[in-house]
Amino acid sequence: SQVYLEEGEQMTVDELLKCVTVVSGNDAAVAMAEYLAGSETAFVEQMNRRAKELGLENTRFANCTGLHDPDHYASAADLAQLLDAALNNEIFRQVFTSRSYTTSPTAQHPQGFTMYSSMFSLLDKLPGQDSELLGGKTGYTSQAGLCLASLMEVDGREYILVTTGAPGDHTTDPYHLLDALEVCDQLRSGILNT
Repeated sequence: SQVYLEEGEQMTVDELLKCVTVVSGNDAAVAMAEYLAGSETAFVEQMNRRAKELGLENTRFANCTGLHDPDHYASAADLAQLLDAALNNEIFRQVFTSRSYTTSPTAQHPQGFTMYSSMFSLLDKLPGQDSELLGGKTGYTSQAGLCLASLMEVDGREYILVTTGAPGDHTTDPYHLLDALEVCDQLRSGILNT
C-alpha cells in the first residue's frame, strides 16, 4: 500500500514514520530510507546491522517495505523481539498505538491527509469488540499471508503477539486479527498461563 506521495512533496521524518507505521505506506518507507541513508540499499544494510545488534538470528532484510523477496525473511520470534525493542522508543510507541493521523499541509496536499490504522480499521468492523489491543501493524503478501505484530494489555500486563501466515487476504475475514483477539480472550480468562 502507499500514501501516494508526489514528486517534490516535502514531509518531516516524523510524518514519514507515521505514514509507514499507521498505513504501511511503502512509498513513504522508500522516501525515508533514501533520506536517512542515501538509498534504499544503504538503509537495508543499516537494517541488517541493527538486526544483528539485536541478536535476531532468523532475520534478513532485502528491502525496507516488507514486500516479497526470497532473501527477505524474519521469524515470528525475531519480529516480537524487534517490536519489543522498538516500543522502548516513546515516539514509535505513540505512533504504533495511534488510530489515525492527519499530516501537515504540503503544496501537493494543501489540507494534509488523514490516515487510519489498518489494524484499528479492521477491529472497528468487528461487532462487539471491546479489545485490549493497544496497537498493531498489519502486513500482507500472497506469500506471507495475513500478518500482525500487536501490543495488547490484559489485566494491567502488556503482551506482544506476532501472527504470521494466517490464511486469507484483504477480501476474507481478518484471521490475523481474530487470532490476536482469541489470545486476548484466553489471557483474560486464564486459559493461557504466562
